[in-house]
Amino acid sequence: MNILEFMQNISTQVYLRGDVIFREGDPHDGSMYCVMSGMFAVTKRLPDGSQEIIKGLGPGEFFGELSLLTRRPRAMTISVVSTNARVGILRDDQFEKLARINTHFLFQLTKSTVEKLHRAEARLTELDKLLEEIKKDDEK
Repeated sequence: MNILEFMQNISTQVYLRGDVIFREGDPHDGSMYCVMSGMFAVTKRLPDGSQEIIKGLGPGEFFGELSLLTRRPRAMTISVVSTNARVGILRDDQFEKLARINTHFLFQLTKSTVEKLHRAEARLTELDKLLEEIKKDDEK
């Protein structure tokens, strides 16, 4: 069974613009998602309570896998920005089966996760530089 055949066998859900799939801090529900159609915004809550858009997600991209793998609360908020969108919902038992039968899936998932880590590292570097500038200003 290839990944496309497998994806045809998982449940899907259609969402409308403005719908939130999950919010930052929500408990994990044993699911990850694959964007089948439409566009999503990935946002992170800032200390002042506002939301910062981290990136957009489109067809073929995954989200929710970190929470599925770690069983930790959701790290970001995912919401629909296109008129409508459809996602495939991959439950943890299905995830394990797909991971065993399809190395391409695992490669894409690993690539996506590494890209997320690189973005997080870049953001931390930016924040570190900003803190250094603030310290220098305070010393003046």
